Amino acid sequence: MKIVITAGGTSERIDDVRTITNSSTGSLGYAIGTAFAAEDAVEKIYYLHGRRAVVPESEKITPLEIGGVLDLQEGLTRVLTEEKIDAVIHAMAVSDYMVHKVTTLDKLMGTEDPEHAQDLTGNKISSDIDDLIIHMKRSPKVISMIKQLSPETTLVGFKLLSGVPHEELIDVGFKLLQKNNCDFVMANDLREIGRTFHKGYLIHKDKSYDSMETNEEIAAMIVRRILEERKGE
Repeated sequence: MKIVITAGGTSERIDDVRTITNSSTGSLGYAIGTAFAAEDAVEKIYYLHGRRAVVPESEKITPLEIGGVLDLQEGLTRVLTEEKIDAVIHAMAVSDYMVHKVTTLDKLMGTEDPEHAQDLTGNKISSDIDDLIIHMKRSPKVISMIKQLSPETTLVGFKLLSGVPHEELIDVGFKLLQKNNCDFVMANDLREIGRTFHKGYLIHKDKSYDSMETNEEIAAMIVRRILEERKGE
């Protein structure tokens, strides 16, 4: 089997030294990668990871560092079109927005004094600007393209919410599954994630779900369900 795992967080560039990112550490992706690497049935793992994410150590793993959403889109497209991939575990925390352009409040309102115009060119925006404005636009939904590129690939999507009723978490996760033709969706609530625990609910196509308590349990269950799914084909 050949597996793709995405892990960690994307990072959207403002200039050459500044980025906008999220708090994902990639620890769950690391656990999933480690669990798959231990399976004899798995031949190769493409590990697409954010810059802060730790990569599991295994000869089976080919790491591909990802910057922003467009990097992720390009990397996934290349792997899915060049190889027969049995499963994609899309655990990466992908930014919903990407930087469109950078401006200032005066420029935006048309009140800038031409003689004292702020220079926003160059590789690093000046730190002397008082009213910098970052205009962001919606990022493409990378998960939606996976089954389009590789319909026979088993897809595990992820949905993270914060402080919602359990029933709502399952409902939202199931909608993600239906919308993107996922085979499974791992639903998590941020309030149920801590240093020593990580509750997760692996939702199936019939809306039933498996419940886990730690990263290691989540990883083991995803491996189990993927192997069962591929064996039954």
